[in-house]
Amino acid sequence: MIPSGEKRGFEALPHTADMRMRVWGRTARELFLNALRGVAFYLKPDVAELGKKAKRIKHAVAIEAVDLNSLLIEFLSEIVAQADTQNTIFTSATFKKFGENFLEGEITGFAVEGFDKDIKAVSYHEVDIRKNPDTGLYETILVFDV
Repeated sequence: MIPSGEKRGFEALPHTADMRMRVWGRTARELFLNALRGVAFYLKPDVAELGKKAKRIKHAVAIEAVDLNSLLIEFLSEIVAQADTQNTIFTSATFKKFGENFLEGEITGFAVEGFDKDIKAVSYHEVDIRKNPDTGLYETILVFDV
């Protein structure tokens, strides 16, 4: 069974103080892209509509980490930092290189006047990327300090 919200590749989960999100993808690379989209949707829920008429902004990324879980956290932390400093919502990425502990590529987004919500930090707390034997999808839980 594919999780609800299957077209987006992410869904918000209840949490008392922070923001939790379940993310999945057919590959680890797709999971990373869906996590990026989840961050964009959280920061600006009408992101799809806004992006249709905005000028695209690109930013190079190169990240190394100790493992795939840390790589996801570092990648999302870079997305949040660049979003904050550039007032940009990043909605997609292309990876020239992608491995268990490194990625290199480009994130693409567009400038916004402001965000509807804020993310202060991405937590390592519940991240545990695993392939679900029932669905065949890579899945994990993300927690954002908001």
